[in-house]
Amino acid sequence: MARPRGFDSKSVLDKAAEVFRAKGYASASVDDLEKATGLRRASLYGAFGDKHALYLASLRRYDSTRAARLLAELDAAPTGRKALERFFALALAECARDPSGCLLANAAMERAAVDAAAARCVADNRRRLEGALHAALLRGRADGSLRTRRDARAAARFLFAAVLGLRALAKSGGTAAQLREVAELAREAV
Repeated sequence: MARPRGFDSKSVLDKAAEVFRAKGYASASVDDLEKATGLRRASLYGAFGDKHALYLASLRRYDSTRAARLLAELDAAPTGRKALERFFALALAECARDPSGCLLANAAMERAAVDAAAARCVADNRRRLEGALHAALLRGRADGSLRTRRDARAAARFLFAAVLGLRALAKSGGTAAQLREVAELAREAV
């Protein structure tokens, strides 16, 4: 009979996600993962498989927890315009808190072209967030807070790309003022 795990797998995935976010997949060593999680290599591999499987599980966990929080924030906004303002406020706050980037944005740049499974995680996240932005744009039209005539799907895709651009700008040393300018222009564009 297998012994029950003596650790919280969600906590381990959260800690591994932070290592992958800060260092990237290629630069994150198993030693880094052991130190961050407090688990030995055998326990990590026994629970999650190899480093790649741990990375994918961390990506999925990161996506599900962050996306759930973000979607709840967007849904709670009283108008479509307020939802978009909140979306950019959250992105700016994350960039200010840690300019090294979002695990999914980093995965899109580092792994998506060479790792089909990581690319699927990134694409799933993009579809979910673009869908939420699309819904906010439609809600804004319906409640009168947004007067755009632009195609809502294309505008949602543009806003998603703008947030990725914010993360790249923050990672490359952009100032808080520059990030705010970009966010404001993106909001005004739709």
